[in-house]
Order: sequence, then structure tokens, then C-alpha cells
Amino acid sequence: MMSAPAARGTARGPRPWPAWLAGFVLLLTAPGLWALTAWPAWDAFAASYVQDDGRVVDWTTEARTVSEGQAYALFFALVAGDRARFERILDWTATHLARGDLAQHLPAWLWGRDEHERWRVLDENPASDADLWLSYTLLEAGRLWSRPLWTRLGLAMLDQIAAREVRSAGPHRVLMPAPQGFISDQGLRLNPSYWPPFQFAYFAAVQPDGPWQQLLDDYQYFLPDLSPGGRVPDWFVLTEYGPRLDLESGGQGGYDAIRVYLWAAFGPAELPAAQALRRELRPFADLVHAIGRPPERWYPDGRAPHGVAPPGYDAALAPFFDAVGAPGLAQAARQRVAQARVGDLLGVPARYYDQVLALFGEGFSEHRFGFGHDGRLELP
Repeated sequence: MMSAPAARGTARGPRPWPAWLAGFVLLLTAPGLWALTAWPAWDAFAASYVQDDGRVVDWTTEARTVSEGQAYALFFALVAGDRARFERILDWTATHLARGDLAQHLPAWLWGRDEHERWRVLDENPASDADLWLSYTLLEAGRLWSRPLWTRLGLAMLDQIAAREVRSAGPHRVLMPAPQGFISDQGLRLNPSYWPPFQFAYFAAVQPDGPWQQLLDDYQYFLPDLSPGGRVPDWFVLTEYGPRLDLESGGQGGYDAIRVYLWAAFGPAELPAAQALRRELRPFADLVHAIGRPPERWYPDGRAPHGVAPPGYDAALAPFFDAVGAPGLAQAARQRVAQARVGDLLGVPARYYDQVLALFGEGFSEHRFGFGHDGRLELP
């Protein structure tokens, strides 16, 4: 605090704070009132991508909206303590993607403009990654903001996910990407970036009679075959003989798989599956070190990686490099992010997905959020 200026050459001490200001400072430092902590990157994202009605717009893909974007924005609004925007995002999601009721309907994954220039749901199929994030965020918002209605809604979504998006595969259980469209004669087509270990641990604690602990255990079981050399694929096919390359996506890792490295950074360190994930993915840091920077694409079968990663990759990988003991790589990644930043957004043009990855990666590194041993959200 600055001292008051001297008057007529006579030294004076600091003026006492008025009562209202002292009360405001106490409010700022009160436990749990994180809403008063500025987060410029979230503010910039919300101003650029979140409409006043709560719709999250991906301007790079014909202004469409996906349930993933709604789910991520809901989580960031919770972390930011942005309750008014949280409620608008939730209301838009329920109204436009879930027939007005998330307790009864998982949200459609895609909303946009059809061939007749009408704005509507374009694909009713839900996306399980978005559904998990929505359920998790609702449950934690209910706890942190003392809103039992949101807790009940999160549990209702969790029941739907277990019933519609979890499938048995021999002795194992897996999370399907959606209720429809991912089963073939070869096996089950799966996406490892849809399976954050901390969320499975959290759901296992919240709903111990659900499939969540087995999902977590089976994910750990599949990990060594999923990520040789730490190179996670975007997609894989689970056959009766185990995981196999997904030929439909070219057997590559990239824009989906980058999130797996984020979830590895999130931990928590006490969770055995998170420890196993970091251990299996650690060689990816060696690959990046050998190349000099992250590639845009990599291949679990050993083919040479290619392309230059967008800035969102660096933002996502920086906390992963910290977590696996590669501080030099983390520093270099953050330097590239800083060079790509224009104001509080990344890249020219600023793309939706880069901003999302940066909000996750930088928000975690800045200790705006973390996760407890049971996956519970921890806020400063």
C-alpha cells in the first residue's frame, strides 16, 4: 500500500483504510471466493467465443457448436467463479442440445446451420468426453456453490453415461465415444483422450456401485499396448486380441491425443493410474527433445513424426513436461506460447482449440485449479 502524500512539508503516515475498503479486502481473501481472481485468458476466450446466450462458437468450422465446447466452457466458468456465464452456458446446452432436460437426455454433439440455413442439431449422437466433463463440472459446481439441483443433475447424467456409453468388452469395460457408430467387425473403435483418469477416480468415489473403478483399472491395463514409445494414438480399435491401430484415422496421434498428455499432467500423483500414465508417456518427452519441438502428428508404430505443432500443443504439453521431469522442454514450450500470444489469445488467426488447450494447460500451471487424490476439483 502506498503512503499518503506529505502536506505542507509535514510528514504524515498512511491514512487508515475506510471500513468499506477493509471489508472488501477481507472479501477478496476469504476462502473459496475465487470469483474475484482475474483470469484474463478466460475473459478473452469468453468475449471471443461465448455468445451472450451461452453458446460456445467455433468460428473456424462454420460457426458450429459442439458439446465438447459447451462442457469445457462450463468447467472454465466454474474455475473462474463466473457464475452468471456458467448458468447461461448450462441453460443453452440443455435447451438446444438436450431437448430442454439434461437429466433425461445426453446432449447432441453437433449444432449448426443446415442446408436450408436453419440453425439446429445436426447430429443427435452424444459425445462421451463432453458428457463426462459436463457431469463432473455439475457435480463440483453443486458442491462448491451449494446447489443441490446441479448435484442431482450431474448424477442423472452419470447414470445415463453408465447406461448408454459404457460397454463390456470380454472381461473389460470401456467408455465408448458415443452410444452409436463405433462398433465394427474388427472391434470397438475407441478414443483414449476421452478417458481422464482423475474423472474416473472421482466418479468411483461419488458412485461406488458404478463402472468407474473398473474403467480406470482397465485403462491402466491397456496403457502399455496403447502408447509404445509414449506415442498415444487419436483412435485405436479394441479387438479380441487387444488394442490395434485404427486404420480409419491412419494410426496417428495428434489433435485428439494431445489431451492425453494434459490428463497425465493433471494427475493426481497419488492415483496409481495417473502414475502409470506418466510412466508410459514419459518417452514422448524424449521424442520432442530429439526433434526440437512437438510435431503435429506422431505414429505409435514408429513411423517418423511430421508437421509443426500449433501453439495449443505447447500450452498442453508444458505441464506434462513439468510432471515427467523435463523442465527444459516445459520452458521452451512456454516460450513458444508467449511468442504466439496476441493479447490474451493464441495465434493468428486465433483458433478455438488452441485457446481451450491453453486454458487447461496454463490454468493448471498457474495453480488456478488442481485435483485431489480422489479427483475432486481443488481451487485456490
